[in-house]
Amino acid sequence: MSNTTTQAMNTTARYSALEHGGLEVTERLDGPEVVPGSIAPVIERRPSLHSPEIAHPEQYQPNKQEHGNYFGGNDEVAAPAYGEDARPAFMHNDAKEAGMAVHETGNPRKSRRYCGMSRTVCIIVAVVAMLVVLGAVLGGVLGALLTKHSSNSSSSALPEPYTFNGTSSNNTTPTSSNSPLEAMAGTGFAAALSADGSGRLLMYYQDAKGRIIENSYLNGSWTLETTALIDESVVVSSDATQGSPLAAVSYTIGSLQYRQIFYIDGTGLVKTTNSTTVSANAVATSWTTPYAIVTDHAATSETAGLAACSDHVGMNGIRVYYGSISGYVQEVAYQFNNTALGWNELYSFPQSDANSGVACVVYDNAQNQDQFVNVYMRNTSGIVVQNYYDFVANDGWSLGPETSTNLTIASGTALAACNDDSQSEYIHFQLTNGTIMRGMVDPSGSVFEQYNLLQTATTNSKLAATYVDGGAMLMFQNDTNTSSMWLVDTSQRMVSILNEAIP
Repeated sequence: MSNTTTQAMNTTARYSALEHGGLEVTERLDGPEVVPGSIAPVIERRPSLHSPEIAHPEQYQPNKQEHGNYFGGNDEVAAPAYGEDARPAFMHNDAKEAGMAVHETGNPRKSRRYCGMSRTVCIIVAVVAMLVVLGAVLGGVLGALLTKHSSNSSSSALPEPYTFNGTSSNNTTPTSSNSPLEAMAGTGFAAALSADGSGRLLMYYQDAKGRIIENSYLNGSWTLETTALIDESVVVSSDATQGSPLAAVSYTIGSLQYRQIFYIDGTGLVKTTNSTTVSANAVATSWTTPYAIVTDHAATSETAGLAACSDHVGMNGIRVYYGSISGYVQEVAYQFNNTALGWNELYSFPQSDANSGVACVVYDNAQNQDQFVNVYMRNTSGIVVQNYYDFVANDGWSLGPETSTNLTIASGTALAACNDDSQSEYIHFQLTNGTIMRGMVDPSGSVFEQYNLLQTATTNSKLAATYVDGGAMLMFQNDTNTSSMWLVDTSQRMVSILNEAIP
């Protein structure tokens, strides 16, 4: 195919496959015309899959930590216990002398004196003393209460050593119980299809209180539509750093269906937690205690890169990719058929931008016996490039197609990718002007075949994408409200299926 570009997306209300039980999307003939342009010149084809270019900058010794070793939890320091508050002393006034002068024969009777003072002066001094004592007692009680409140506040504060892409505000504005869902400014997004085969979209975000929340979409409705429905059962974890990128996978082992989430904590460690328990309304509960998958290389404090893929065929396990503090994108692996090995660092991608996003897509074609994982990242030259691993050849990582050098891709951009039923892959990234662009690639092709402009998002908005019932669905934060979450769903030919706020 030739390189083409579409300058705008038709956002007129269209047929929604998600709202009609997952029927196939009918392409609109009035969709935006794809016209030739100069934005993406033809790129010279890379080496074939049977003679890949291999790049190994260094090899790390496997991390032999077993799966299930925990490297930290969410326990908070309990507020100090306080005894009964001191009570002010009660001042009792004994029986009073009248102190009245009496005219008698002889010398008049002198008035009674109290500590050398007249009765009136003595009463005034006593009242003043009582007020001073009462004020001291009340001051002590209020001070203790304020100290207790301060201790509780500090113990529940979000971790702050790592702030991602300038997101440092703890947006905890109180919301009413029936208000729309509110995300933290700069929240990460993660999306995956449920492994139960229902077609349910699972999505994850960080709310205004810093908690990772699970929401899901099926047949035109969201499980959570207002804050009133958020309770501890839908909270995945509370120790993610502010604005952490997120990643999610859903898979089946035996009779158990897993939902597994990855995030970065306040110390820069990539952590994971999973759940195999689902409530009546399809919400995952009983999330496991989070643990770090590796401890040798933390994530860089500015990274937008965190991605995860799982598969039972080629990789037969889970692969996680993140921006390492060592200055490159790092691969970490977990094998379903050898769980005793736990998580192990595998490959480090040379010339990758550790602060920008990363996305991965699994491609299985049983007919052609193709088994790939395609990983997309921004390199140090400012272009998005595909790295692929062929599990059949099993001969290392190779370079695939890359975006046009004419595109001004933002530094620190997030990346999100998914593939459709025909195995075309959709890669989303942000340009320097804030617009999100979608590129389309054949999974075993050598060039980006098409580019399409979507919408404007907040600067360095995190992204998540998955393919649902005829469209590549993308989640992000738009440029009108940093606490809102937005969703666009477009077909291969850029017909709009959904274009709306997540409740």
